Order: sequence, then structure tokens, then C-alpha cells
Amino acid sequence: MNKKGRTAKSGKLICMWVGAFICTMVTGIYVYIFYNSYKEQIPEWNALAKETFVEALSLEVQRRGDIVVPFIVGDSPEVKTLETPFKSPVTLASKYGTHEYEISRVKFDNSLIKDTERRMLLSYVLEKHPLDADALNLFWDSLLVEKSVAANTGIRLSTTDLLKKTSTVYSSDSIKVLQGDSLLSRYIGFRCEVGVTGFVSYDWWRVLKVWSPITTLLLLWLCFFLLLLYYKQISSFLRQKLVRKETVIFIQEKKIIVERKMHLEEEAGQTGLYELADGTILDSEKGILMNGEKTKKLRPQVIVLLKLFLRTENYRLTAEEIDKELWQGKGKPNQLYAVIHRLRESLEGISSLVVECKDEYYCLKMPHSIEKNTEKG
Repeated sequence: MNKKGRTAKSGKLICMWVGAFICTMVTGIYVYIFYNSYKEQIPEWNALAKETFVEALSLEVQRRGDIVVPFIVGDSPEVKTLETPFKSPVTLASKYGTHEYEISRVKFDNSLIKDTERRMLLSYVLEKHPLDADALNLFWDSLLVEKSVAANTGIRLSTTDLLKKTSTVYSSDSIKVLQGDSLLSRYIGFRCEVGVTGFVSYDWWRVLKVWSPITTLLLLWLCFFLLLLYYKQISSFLRQKLVRKETVIFIQEKKIIVERKMHLEEEAGQTGLYELADGTILDSEKGILMNGEKTKKLRPQVIVLLKLFLRTENYRLTAEEIDKELWQGKGKPNQLYAVIHRLRESLEGISSLVVECKDEYYCLKMPHSIEKNTEKG
């Protein structure tokens, strides 16, 4: 592999590592920001979900407010205060006989309604018209949507009968959220026999609304892979755009002094820069012609042929001399005509020099009109 090939490969390797590092750093920063945003937002949503859960359960109970319940008040006076006192156990007579039922202090404290009479009424109402887990879950979910909380919800209903046996039912879509933490439980009835527990979980992409940032990251990585894929074309384009600036700096640093002649003698430390008679610069190493802001890329054979003209006395060559230099004497006439044509095309638009054929010689020279003006001057 030549020096130019090794340089290109080294440049691509450096570009790959730098690009991968930048893309990885940006991705890491995005993930860090998302994670912290997720941690900050979940507690806020949990608070809203708890509030909405109690609201949904209260409204569901209120829908049964017009149900008529037979209720007899005893003759014995009862002293009441603004705060309903906790009382356990309670005695209740039913068709199963008279039994005492323990009420957990935790259940009483989390009772939806603490007033004794209303709790007794609710026991009767919910026995005749029990809560529906699916309906309650849908109602809760609709209230969360109104508050812009994107959550997956589930309901568990636990009911303890008069024989102290507990039955449990779940809303139909609770399976996917049961692994999450339960928000809270509320208890209803005289014995706090109906327990309603709300479960909630969140999809992180719904919480953070990350599709826009993810699209940005995908575009960043896509640009990185396209840069690696088309590195050669991109670097070539950039070199062409910056070649004039680089060449000027190069000439100043090396302090290359060239005569304004077409013939250039070989000197030690020659950098491959040639100045033609009209001021056009040939950079044989980079394979370009430069004249002011204009640049033109040359083919390898055209570079060899142009350098051969510049090194030849009177800047003229025979077909045999060109054939020997380019094809070791094995070239064909059409190859000769093709390379002369390419040289002429390369000079057009950037140099005033032309290639003419006269007396079996090919000559690199200025046009006749320019030569006459130069002699008069």
C-alpha cells in the first residue's frame, strides 16, 4: 500500500473513532436526561393517580345513592362527635347467627366513608348491587386521560362475606400492571368488608414522549454511518474546496521559488510544483492544475505527459518519445490521440497554453496572438 493509501486509511480510522465517541456521548447524555426526567415525573403522576382513584371510587358509589334501604333506628340514645370513633370488634346479627367481626385499624383509617350509619347502608347496597371491577377501572382510566396521565391501570376487588370467606376479582386488563406497585386501597361497608385496590404502571415512552429525541439520535447515528460509507468521496470533495488555501500555505512554508518559464530544471527538494508560462500552477503530487480560484483534476497519464513537455527543450515531443515514456514503446495511435486530447481538455478554461501538432512534433506553447503581444511588451 502506498503512502497516500495509508494516509486515507488512517484518516478514516480516526474519523470512525471520533464519530463513534461523539455519538456515544450524545446518546449517553440523552439517556441520562430521560432517566432523571422519568424519576421526577413518576411521583407526580402517582399523586394524581391516587387522587383520581379515590375520585372514581366515590363517584361510582354515589351512583347507587338513589337505592332505597330499609333502616330502623333504635330507641337508645347515641352520643356522636364530629369524628367517628374507631370501634372493633363489631357485633352483627344475620341469617348465619350473631357473630363478632374484627375490623383492622388500617382498614378503618383507609375506609372510603367512616360514618357508622352510612357504612351500614353501603354494606346493604353493595350486597345487592356490587361494584364491577371492569367498569370502575374504565371510569378511573377515563379520568386519568382527562388529566393527561398516560398510565396502565388495574383494579382488584376483595369481598369478605359474613362467614369470613374472602373472594377476589380483577379487572380484565390488570394482568399487565400487577407487577407494578399498588397505589392504595380503600375499604367500604360496616365491616370494611369490600376492599378496592388500584394498580398502576407506566410505559416510559409514553411518560417521557421521547419519539422526537429518539428520531434525533437515529439521525445522528445515520449521519455517522453515512460518513464512514462515503468517507472517500466526502474527503475528496473537501480537499477540492480547500486545495487553493492549502497550496498557498504550502508554498509559503517551503518558500518555493519558480521562474516564470515553462522549462523547470530538476532541483533537490523539489515539491512537485510547476509554474507554467501563463502563471498556472501544476501540483503533480495532488494531480491538479490551479489558476487563481480555478482548479482542475488531472488524470495520471496527463500529469506525466505535461511534466514531460515541461522537461523537454522547446517543449516539443515526437509521438515516439511520448509512446516510450507512457507505454514503453508499445502504445497504439488511438492511445496517443486520446492522451493528447485529454491534455488539451485539461488546459481549456484554466490555462492559455495549447498543444499543437507541427512537423511531426507536438508542441506545448502559448497561442500566436498572446506570443506577439508578449514580444511587443
